[in-house]
Amino acid sequence: MSINSKRRRDLKKAKRRSASGGGSGPQPQAIYQLNSFRKAYIKSWGINSEGHLAQGHYTWMAERVKGFPRTLEIGCGVGYSTLALLQQGHTVVCVEENPQCIAATRKRLADAGFCVEVISRETPVSLDENAYRLIYSEIAEAPEADCVLIEGDALNDPALEAWLERQPTFDAIACWLLGTHDARGHNAAVDLALMPTAYEHRIFVQNRVYEIADRILRSGGVLSVIDRAQTPTTQDMVDKILQHHREQASVTSLVVQPVEHTPHVESEQHGAMRMMTTQPLSAAMASTPDDPPMMSLCSTTSVKP
Repeated sequence: MSINSKRRRDLKKAKRRSASGGGSGPQPQAIYQLNSFRKAYIKSWGINSEGHLAQGHYTWMAERVKGFPRTLEIGCGVGYSTLALLQQGHTVVCVEENPQCIAATRKRLADAGFCVEVISRETPVSLDENAYRLIYSEIAEAPEADCVLIEGDALNDPALEAWLERQPTFDAIACWLLGTHDARGHNAAVDLALMPTAYEHRIFVQNRVYEIADRILRSGGVLSVIDRAQTPTTQDMVDKILQHHREQASVTSLVVQPVEHTPHVESEQHGAMRMMTTQPLSAAMASTPDDPPMMSLCSTTSVKP
């Protein structure tokens, strides 16, 4: 799904709302669009995440970092992955760009009896009718909690990276099932020439996370990256996944381990996101509508020496 796939439709909707005076007080169009897309994202992802939950994926993902208790999570969705980590005994620091996701995750974790703290630090600034910038404040020392949810951007947030480097080293970083809302491409920090779709955006975020991991993981710590992909049924397919991650890790000291995978059936419910795999199918792997590819969640773990 393109980051800007719904741009024209929602631009018209924003103009109509602005003209009618809808909402609580005047709001710049770019900020209205940002809020709208963020809400739409969590609504759709909530449907997909229920499918992942029913298939046991969150428990399976948490097992990939079992024994690595102090964990940095990149993105929290609606909170199921974070909850799985906490239930396994981890303490979690989670970085999330979407305040709607933070609110949903906070409620889910608190309802499950965990202590949760939120660090709110975002100020959205409208640059024109479409473009915006997110300004993030500095981070003070984090409160004690089972989980600390931090407003931030894993792609472009120098203050966050500086704060992470001041913390005790992490045992693990979880970078799982990355997604984004359709207003992401209007963020001045996102170069659409390099990241025209959610696929490129995911790769750029992962690239950055590899670099961050090299600086904040303890020796022996792990970076766990999990994505949707065609089931690697041949050695050639496995090798392609490994090569992809080895290239990402090539600017770091991290050592990529063998690929693991578990079956994934995409949600067919109304309103669910149509997910784009991290590795687009090549012509040789393409299938017909009568013979759809088998899909999996593919896990690649890299170890800090």
